Amino acid sequence: MKRLIIALFALLALSACSSTESRVEAVAESFLNVYYAGDYAAAADYCTPDFAEHVVSAGSEAELPADLQLKIKEAVSQTSFDIVSVELDEDAASALVRYELHVPDLEKPVPKALRLQLEGRTALVDGIE
Repeated sequence: MKRLIIALFALLALSACSSTESRVEAVAESFLNVYYAGDYAAAADYCTPDFAEHVVSAGSEAELPADLQLKIKEAVSQTSFDIVSVELDEDAASALVRYELHVPDLEKPVPKALRLQLEGRTALVDGIE
């Protein structure tokens, strides 16, 4: 009976980890979808407050000529990604989501990563590597 209880606790721990990984992956995917669609204000909703400011300011480069802004937005919208892995740290306070960025006219995907901060059931993007 004692072994059965230990096995049940082990299964619960594994399912909690899997649930956290799924939640982290869902947040990362949602963020990446709007970020690479060029909707930086919506992308900021998935970020920590400090990183949200960075995302919004990066998307509002007003000094660029309008035609260049249009070309950049078009290139970004043609970019796609595939999530490769989700790594939780030991105390489940943060996660690293590795993904491959597929950029038009590049033969190989570009390896990238998102850092996320975890608190309870909340996961927020805290950086792009």
